Amino acid sequence: MIAALLIGFVVLLGVGAPIVVAMGLPAAFYFIATGTTLSTITYSFYQSLYSFNMLAVAMFLLMGNLVTEFGETERAFRFARTVSKGKKGYSSKIAVILNLIFAGMSGASISAVCGLGPMMVEEMDGEGYDRGYASAMTIAASTVGPVFPPSIPLVLYATIASISSTKSLLSGLVPGVVLSGCLFVWVLFTHKNHFNHEPIPRPEETETTSKLFLDAFPIMLAPVLILITMLMGVFSPGETGAMAALYMIALGILHRTFTFKGLWNSVWSTIKSCSSILILLVAGGTFTKALMLEKLPDRIMSLLGGAMEHPFVVLLIINFVLLIMGMFMESNSALILAAPIILQITNMLGFDPLHIGVMIVLNLMIGLSTPPFGLCIYAVARVAKVPSESVIRNVVPLYIPLGVALMVVTFTPALSTWLPNFVFSTFLA
Repeated sequence: MIAALLIGFVVLLGVGAPIVVAMGLPAAFYFIATGTTLSTITYSFYQSLYSFNMLAVAMFLLMGNLVTEFGETERAFRFARTVSKGKKGYSSKIAVILNLIFAGMSGASISAVCGLGPMMVEEMDGEGYDRGYASAMTIAASTVGPVFPPSIPLVLYATIASISSTKSLLSGLVPGVVLSGCLFVWVLFTHKNHFNHEPIPRPEETETTSKLFLDAFPIMLAPVLILITMLMGVFSPGETGAMAALYMIALGILHRTFTFKGLWNSVWSTIKSCSSILILLVAGGTFTKALMLEKLPDRIMSLLGGAMEHPFVVLLIINFVLLIMGMFMESNSALILAAPIILQITNMLGFDPLHIGVMIVLNLMIGLSTPPFGLCIYAVARVAKVPSESVIRNVVPLYIPLGVALMVVTFTPALSTWLPNFVFSTFLA
């Protein structure tokens, strides 16, 4: 039955069926074929959806949509550009830093690429960078956001793993800094090789640096406030997301960019995203339930054989599988499908679920930008009007810093587990 489930899933994906259908239809046929009672199926639906963590997903999505709708990222960008102006290579460094701050608010690498991508590419092009390199740099930097809090994938993972969403969010903080650090060092040593034309003259900023700082300070303060509330246990992640959304509305009113149309667009976009996630959770939950009933994790461990005696070899294999999945599947779908199976295997090996969650999310984000099928490549190529071949050629070298960061995170579990365990034992005990 396992073979039938997996073949059905792959065939349906291959013929272009939506991921929900590809997961849900084989699961439905499995339950019918095995004579599973309707109550068991409905309870599986209930288990997939019953989690307070989903409130945090909705609120963080709303916050990210409000940030984009009210133009707050543009304020931070203008300030960073003004401060860095005159320093060669400033735009590539801005790409790393601003993606660290804002990409997590968007919920996914693809959203970050589509939102920040055009702005970053145009700025780097204006400084003299090759547009293909600028696009590739934007893609690489966008992998940071979904790992760094506030991270929607990590909240979603907490729902699947039945762990504290606060712990899950905090687990991505140090790995996110490590990933940004690796990218930043790479940029420092290599960016000079990617200038292919003279800088394009640009009009000087009409506003003073202090005025730009005052405009940018509130939005740059937002991630700090989010982290403080989580570190101190002031609010739950759901409450933190709700307060952050209200904060963004207040900023919109303060900067006179608030409109009821913009608010409605943000709410409607959040509703659509949440609906998609909920449907994915139901379809993915039933599909993985079927795989679990057929004892797929046990069969995988049997296939691994002697490798199970070397836990970190197993992690390398999992990394490889996740990277492949990230190339072909949308990240939330891949997370919902893979996490329950991987958790069962890694729990038997004694790995902390917090460490595994960060590793899964980081792999899937890198997979999204991995040629030849990585979705981020074609997303940035479209919005930045750059040939995808040029993006692919320039993104490949960036797997060196991304790969180094991934290996450091994989083989150093304490990077993911130390901070959440420290916070909970010190402040929330």
